[in-house]
Amino acid sequence: MDIVLSILQILGIILLVILGLLILVTLVLLFSPFRYRVDGNCHEATRIQLKLSWLCYLVRFRMLYEDELFYGEFSVPFYKKTFSYEIAKETEDEKKDKPKKSKPKEKEKEPFLQKVKKKILHIKAKFKQLKRLVTDKRNHQALIHLKKELFYLIKILLPKKSYLKGEFSTGSPDTTGQVFGIIACFPIMYKDDFILHPDFTAEQAYFEGDFWGKGKIRLSQLVGMMIRIIWDENCRRLFAMVNRLLK
Repeated sequence: MDIVLSILQILGIILLVILGLLILVTLVLLFSPFRYRVDGNCHEATRIQLKLSWLCYLVRFRMLYEDELFYGEFSVPFYKKTFSYEIAKETEDEKKDKPKKSKPKEKEKEPFLQKVKKKILHIKAKFKQLKRLVTDKRNHQALIHLKKELFYLIKILLPKKSYLKGEFSTGSPDTTGQVFGIIACFPIMYKDDFILHPDFTAEQAYFEGDFWGKGKIRLSQLVGMMIRIIWDENCRRLFAMVNRLLK
């Protein structure tokens, strides 16, 4: 009998050690931050570099874009993998020599007016259902919750430290102003180390400047956000209604 009790005691200790290790690994995975750093410059040539690390730099990933070349590097203890990809530009002669693909025969089309009518009826039916979704009181509460979680996600993803000095244009004065207005909504625009000038006179889209940013995010933050959304009965109801609408 004493032997059986001793064996059970040893098994219990082993199970407790295994359970403790599982809890420890889970906590490390949830609360060990993913760290990232982005830096680059866009002048005559463009250079952008992204660095990611996890578990105190045991897991690392680096990607570099420079001179039409992508270079990547992934490493963990005792293993390293690299890859590269070059963007080949076609010359005008190569484009001319390229054989033209023959267009496949088009299927018989239904009458144009009938097609337009069907499309209008489809949009009208969907619009009524979407309007019903948005005006529903419980769905409105779900959208408020989702909006709150979206701002939380943006907050944790944005770099904690950053620098930018440059100017840009979309090639059109009105869209340049619109883009700059959207960017101005974020608090980062009013930091001393964030200087961005819109160019309303350029006729082509461009960005020129230097930038860097670094931050960190924990898996526990994303898991917590997903749990809060799934736990909300209004959000679950909204997802179910949207899923039925899309079918």
